Amino acid sequence: MPSRPIGGFGGTACHSPGRPGGAGSARPDQAEGGPSDLRDGSDTPVPPAGPVPAERQLDPALVETCFALYQNRRHDEVVSIGEDALGRVRAESLVEDDAREVAALWAVVALAKQARGDDEGACAALESALAIAPEPERPTYRQHLAGLSLHAAQSLLARAGGQESETRVAELRAALVWVARGLALAPADTRLAELGTQARAALWPACEQAVNRLLQRQDFETARRLVRETLDDPHLPSELVDDFEHLLTGTFGGEIGQLTAQAIRSMQEERESEALASLRRAEELLTTIAHEALPPKRREEVDQRLWWGYTRLGVRRVEAGQYEEAVDPLVHALRFADIGPDRQAETRATLARALEGVADLRALRIRQLNDDGNRDEAVLRTEMLRELLRRCMELGLSEDELSAAFAKTRRLVAELGMEDRA
Repeated sequence: MPSRPIGGFGGTACHSPGRPGGAGSARPDQAEGGPSDLRDGSDTPVPPAGPVPAERQLDPALVETCFALYQNRRHDEVVSIGEDALGRVRAESLVEDDAREVAALWAVVALAKQARGDDEGACAALESALAIAPEPERPTYRQHLAGLSLHAAQSLLARAGGQESETRVAELRAALVWVARGLALAPADTRLAELGTQARAALWPACEQAVNRLLQRQDFETARRLVRETLDDPHLPSELVDDFEHLLTGTFGGEIGQLTAQAIRSMQEERESEALASLRRAEELLTTIAHEALPPKRREEVDQRLWWGYTRLGVRRVEAGQYEEAVDPLVHALRFADIGPDRQAETRATLARALEGVADLRALRIRQLNDDGNRDEAVLRTEMLRELLRRCMELGLSEDELSAAFAKTRRLVAELGMEDRA
């Protein structure tokens, strides 16, 4: 069975299986019928495609036609003509000779796509060739795919050296994807294995550099995603795990610092809703970090910033008569137990003032409900007020600090004829 050369993938000699003997198996420069096409100074004749025989789906001369176009660097025409013909093929009803020709045409299209820089398209075309080729010829197409994978990985690795850090990481990871594809087809290929080792050796420092650049730009979310992807990589050397876990903690610590600083600025500019959102996000992030992961001084600094932000917000709302709205930030501030007794006392005193104001406002609404004949609703709301005071006592407020709020609540309980459990 003669074969015709159709180029190579990634330095691998690449030959497409030819058709059985006869005129149809001639090389392109031996094709008969019609004048040669020598446009643009090309020296490779382009044989014309003839009519498709009745018993075949693909013109037997089409592979030679497309290969000659490929040799003349007319890659767009190869892809256009080849894919048009292949799109009309009914794969389920191919005879063996047609299957051989269809696979060969897919291979020529793959060469043209690779020449245009479309390695993914070339890979898809070769996979189509592999799927449709007769069984004895499939090892050849697997070899072509492995060669294409090697070429694509080499190109990406070479390009990665001149890229910025984040782009370098993406290029190296893409190279490793190609290496994995190639090794799946040719497990014993030492060139692919060595290329994978080289790419991974370059990947870890590139990831570290990229994370540090992202931290400098305060892009903490992207930095955190990159670190987690690196830690999830089963090939990450064990001796580097601690370094990347430290970087992960740094993404949290940096973002918490940024958020608390934003909250302070927002408070100073009287943008309370933005301040509260920043404080809550910072507190949420803080809960995701193991206590020992942040140095004690850093955690103390973060706690103090969060306490200050929540307390200032509570004070501002109490002074504005927004007692209900003041309770939540003050309760958050009270949960930072390591901020010192004087600061805790300030928060407790402000929260007690807020709760006294809440008791005053709710008492008015509760009495109105009772006067309107809605005693059950009035009782329910009174119980909710008592529960709020009990929860604040559990957070550290004393009954003496809450005496004014408790006194107002007891009067409501007496007026409604409720059992006094406060």
